[in-house]
Amino acid sequence: MSSTIKDVAKRAGVSIATVSKFINGGNVLDDNRFSIEEAIKTLNYQVNTVARGMKTRRSMTVGVLIPSLADYYGVSILSSIDSELFKHGYSTIICDYSVLDPNSARTKLEFLMNKQVDGIIMQPINVKLSDLERADRQKTPIVFVDVQVGDHTHDSVLINNADITRQITQHFIEMGHRRIGLISGAAGVLTTDDRVAGYRKALEKSHIDFSDKYVHLISISESSGYEGMKHFMHLPEPPTAVFTTGYDLTVGALMYMNEHGIRIPEDISFVGFENQTIARIYHPKLTIGVQPIRKIGLTAANMLIERMSGIYNGDGRVIQLKASIDYGASVLDLSGK
Repeated sequence: MSSTIKDVAKRAGVSIATVSKFINGGNVLDDNRFSIEEAIKTLNYQVNTVARGMKTRRSMTVGVLIPSLADYYGVSILSSIDSELFKHGYSTIICDYSVLDPNSARTKLEFLMNKQVDGIIMQPINVKLSDLERADRQKTPIVFVDVQVGDHTHDSVLINNADITRQITQHFIEMGHRRIGLISGAAGVLTTDDRVAGYRKALEKSHIDFSDKYVHLISISESSGYEGMKHFMHLPEPPTAVFTTGYDLTVGALMYMNEHGIRIPEDISFVGFENQTIARIYHPKLTIGVQPIRKIGLTAANMLIERMSGIYNGDGRVIQLKASIDYGASVLDLSGK
């Protein structure tokens, strides 16, 4: 015979109401939580999610929407989002969408809303406020990651894009470089604009003129990284250093340099982003900008849980986490120090 919530409460030494609160994602005292978890494990208690959903009008599902299941950033945060939500009794429905199709994100959001998800976490590349109308109308909370959509209603988890790009550009400058290339995503996307602003700030501080020819802004893709590096290498005065601001951009740029026998750092200094695996196996070890991927996912999941459970109902929050630099040996010192 299957165990009941009453059996769990009796074994844990708490009230049925406390067990119910715990199962439905509410906060309970740590001692009670440990006792309930132990009782559930011992009794092999299975939550009837259908019955619970009918009673609470909650599906206990969360939609996660990213631009592409081949995108490193989106896929990397999925694991931490899913594991944190699962700990609180939520399952996830994962969707991707095309950033090239202006209706794709809206269509997938409609799909998730039809599945009656309790909340949504999304990376909103080329997403408009009008795409969110149904979710907002039905008061379904949304948490953005990586990119912020321009309002103060929704929560967002970002990194210090402008500052990390400024730091890396400044590192090049301190090592004596003056012709510095930047390969980033599409212009007009907040993440890209912030990174370009950080790049320009470092140049201005050192009285180095900004030049469009050293900035390649197309998309976050391997082909864009490849084409960006090709563009730079065909300039009359190529950059002596290049920073790629994404995983796929880094891979594409390295592919071009590999194919054409361009050595790092002898022929060009290079700093990538996100790809620590390649950084460690590449010789010499690459300097890499590192995002706190796991922390981004956990933060987004917990912000959404607070919204869904009613713990927080205020204005949209923006949490900015710090990226860091993992220094390698891919930047040649031209300073003559």
